[in-house]
Amino acid sequence: MRKIFALLVIILCLNTSADKAFPLQSPNEKIHDWVWNVLVVPPSGGWESEPGKSIKTALSWCEQEISESSNGIGGHDVKFVFLSLPESSDNPARDITFKFDAHTAAVMSFMLLPEYDRILVSRLEGRNIPLLLAGGESVLIDKSGRPVNNVFALDMYRDYRCSAFSEYARRIYPREKRIALAASRFTVNQEREARICYSLLDNAGFMPMPYWTDASARDSYFMMSEEIESFEGDEAGVVISFMGSMGAREIWRNFMRLRTSWKLWNVAEPDEIYLSCKGMIFADQNVLLSKLGGFIETRRMLWRTRAMPVSDTVAAGRAIALYEWFKRAVDLMPQPVDGLPHGRLIQNLGRVKSIPFGNQLLDISPSLHRPSERDVFIVEVRNREYSSVDIVKTKALAYNPEY
Repeated sequence: MRKIFALLVIILCLNTSADKAFPLQSPNEKIHDWVWNVLVVPPSGGWESEPGKSIKTALSWCEQEISESSNGIGGHDVKFVFLSLPESSDNPARDITFKFDAHTAAVMSFMLLPEYDRILVSRLEGRNIPLLLAGGESVLIDKSGRPVNNVFALDMYRDYRCSAFSEYARRIYPREKRIALAASRFTVNQEREARICYSLLDNAGFMPMPYWTDASARDSYFMMSEEIESFEGDEAGVVISFMGSMGAREIWRNFMRLRTSWKLWNVAEPDEIYLSCKGMIFADQNVLLSKLGGFIETRRMLWRTRAMPVSDTVAAGRAIALYEWFKRAVDLMPQPVDGLPHGRLIQNLGRVKSIPFGNQLLDISPSLHRPSERDVFIVEVRNREYSSVDIVKTKALAYNPEY
């Protein structure tokens, strides 16, 4: 009898401890997973690079903010899972390992290199997990003019330069100003972007002059430069180049040789190869972010609140912007959020408003899965560096494959 009694006591104790470790729920109570995981792809230089350290610090700051708030995000804590780049890989975007489970809420990528982000888009396209790109300027996330359902990007697509230059011309020039467009018919993006810019300038009241040239024939640049300069009238005009790096530099050299006062606007990403091209003008959404983007305040906030230092303020700013984007998408759901409703999260990510990004507030377009507009810096090459000329609030363009 004593043995039976002792056995009953042991069973009772085991049941009691089991209840403490795995609390029983009432029939009406749903299982509530408290922690969501966000997988974070590092920049191409890895987590030990300056951008990598700054991104990691910024997201660690966000994680602490969430854990110390009363409700977390939608009633959940969020853990940022920092993925490692595979060693000895010639293509880390292809070989990086993703481990998805019921707690995986989203993926953030800070690789920024378009060739890597394109691979990530192709790998994650169509999944029920959102992919947020910290850049994405040259990454097409559209299929037949519509954005991929679960992919989003913080940068406007590269077509924005056409819109920025058109707006800048409208702001500073009379409608009779001579504006020439130089492009090649044999390069898809160059011809498409030239046609977009022509349409925007035409709608603004200008009469743009298209010059189509053969990029493989070196003499064609000089002939085109002479033809443009000899255009009727004494007042100098503007050439907007869609000719790529070699073509733009050839046009610039010919203008220098002819000693013309025509201006050359280059529809390309500012790069060190252009720093010898004095007077060449660019439009870019990222080139002066570290100086004029307002991210010094981001550094001060991280240090003032948690004594967290960052060296790359723009990288930290991108990290906080993606965090805010994710958080505000969750905030659009009824609170607290039950489970992990990926479908509603993906839908909400396309309609978030007022994401802080330095001194800008970005609204996301549901038809683009990108900001509907951003500040674009108009810069000129002076003393072998890019100097600010103007800042143009530029609307993003819907991708049109018909151009």
